[in-house]
Amino acid sequence: MTDALFVTVDGGGNLPPALALAYRIVERGGTARFIGNEIQRARIETAGFTFQPIDGWFGYDASARRSTWQGVTTQAKLFADRIFARTAIESAAAQPTDVVVIDTLLYGALEGAVKAGLPVVQLVHMFSGFALRNAKGSFGLFVRMNGVDPVRALTAPKLTLVATRPEFDRTAMPHARHTGFFWQGSPVEAKPRETPRILVSYSTTAFPGQPEVLQRTVDGLGSLDAEVIVTTGPSIDPDSIRPAANTTIHSFLDHGKLLPETSLVIGHGGHSTASRALAYGVPMLVLPMHPLMDQPLVGKAIAEQGVGLTIPKRSTATAIREATVRLLGDERIRATAGELGASIRERDGAAVAVDALETFVGAPG
Repeated sequence: MTDALFVTVDGGGNLPPALALAYRIVERGGTARFIGNEIQRARIETAGFTFQPIDGWFGYDASARRSTWQGVTTQAKLFADRIFARTAIESAAAQPTDVVVIDTLLYGALEGAVKAGLPVVQLVHMFSGFALRNAKGSFGLFVRMNGVDPVRALTAPKLTLVATRPEFDRTAMPHARHTGFFWQGSPVEAKPRETPRILVSYSTTAFPGQPEVLQRTVDGLGSLDAEVIVTTGPSIDPDSIRPAANTTIHSFLDHGKLLPETSLVIGHGGHSTASRALAYGVPMLVLPMHPLMDQPLVGKAIAEQGVGLTIPKRSTATAIREATVRLLGDERIRATAGELGASIRERDGAAVAVDALETFVGAPG
């Protein structure tokens, strides 16, 4: 039985893997509680876990619109803030805590909690190779300006859980354990309708140019004999997008209820969205929204694995339509995506992660 403290942050698709791991811990008789941004409270408490907000970041919202400069500088300050570590140290002293699971984005928390001697496990919800490269690059420079060495922080934990498949992530961090994709719900084999269903979702986090890309996508797909379902997330007002006759636009829908009959997912290359679609064996068209994020690498990996295509976000409506038509008609890509989905469904990566956590907790010293 493991008593786990999760330290998270409002970062878009990073919360579902943490919740999936927490569910698995509780299934095995353990407990899980969370520290994070106030805006995460509803999702975490609805999932059945206790939540404590971080002081000083009550108003932070990843879906708020920012310029590229504002986004980089704000995130660097947030991710480096040692308030996450201090709050974790206080919580671990107040309640039984066998392990502290810290989001890979929280450099200040990783550094501070390891230095304090807490039993820290890092949870990587992206390609670990990207996380390390990002820390060594220009974004890492901004983090260092806030007093934290991100590379040292990422390499400090004795166990790093990477919620992806090793063939997608060829450059791993030290002490990394690739678990496979964490399930969101219970994925099944997709059985598409005769009239194709296309699911379009470009992230819950705001990125520059995102509304324009979404409008071009809707325009491009409007002439197809297909059912097009768009979920905008909190960063885009559904009423701001001009729909086509074959399109419905929603702020939120549970993708798990749509994917069993979906033929294609069009997304931004977020790891969470991609892993969920692929678990159902659904091919993907990826238009990365931000060059400094992991999205271009996710799109590249999807293309290299033969389960989809990636095109630039500046693509015209015509180019988006042509790529969509190609994917809908490509039986090889559909078959490869189906085989990958079957492999993903053999075992939940979160269950593999709990095995590793229990070994970590039981290890001497």
